[in-house]
Amino acid sequence: MPENIVEVIHRIVSDPGRLMRRWYEDCLASGLTEEEYVEIVGVTCSTIAVDTFCHAAGLPKRPLPEPKLGEPTRMRPPGARQGAAWVPWIAPEDGAATGISEFAPESSNVRRAMSLVPAEAVGFMSLVGAQYLDGRAMQDFSRTGRALDRQQIELIAGRVSAINQCAY
Repeated sequence: MPENIVEVIHRIVSDPGRLMRRWYEDCLASGLTEEEYVEIVGVTCSTIAVDTFCHAAGLPKRPLPEPKLGEPTRMRPPGARQGAAWVPWIAPEDGAATGISEFAPESSNVRRAMSLVPAEAVGFMSLVGAQYLDGRAMQDFSRTGRALDRQQIELIAGRVSAINQCAY
């Protein structure tokens, strides 16, 4: 695997508290495209989420799937532009114009930042919905549809975020 990709994965996994814009810009200067960066972040975070769940539940880690032949879609949403994230995204007001329903005005910044690679965003947010809350439930503080109430879910999520140095 190319060294610049290994660097992104390693930093996300082992030192996420030091992810800085300058470091991101250095990643792009090393030859990564914005879309490659987003895809690496999505795949890495999804893998960490599944591995961490397995570890916490006392289950063996799931094996990685076999690589598939083919090329990435390289589908960059029309209208993706620089916003508050380091990477271009689909702005809330542009979500409907893209034809991609997952990126509505009420979308979280994480979802928007992943929107540069729509397939990765949809996959990652599907995992978030299963492990945490789906998009609609995030906006509705009156119910969770889970055995835990919202305060309990947020306490656990906040603690996990603090332990993992997740500051977005």
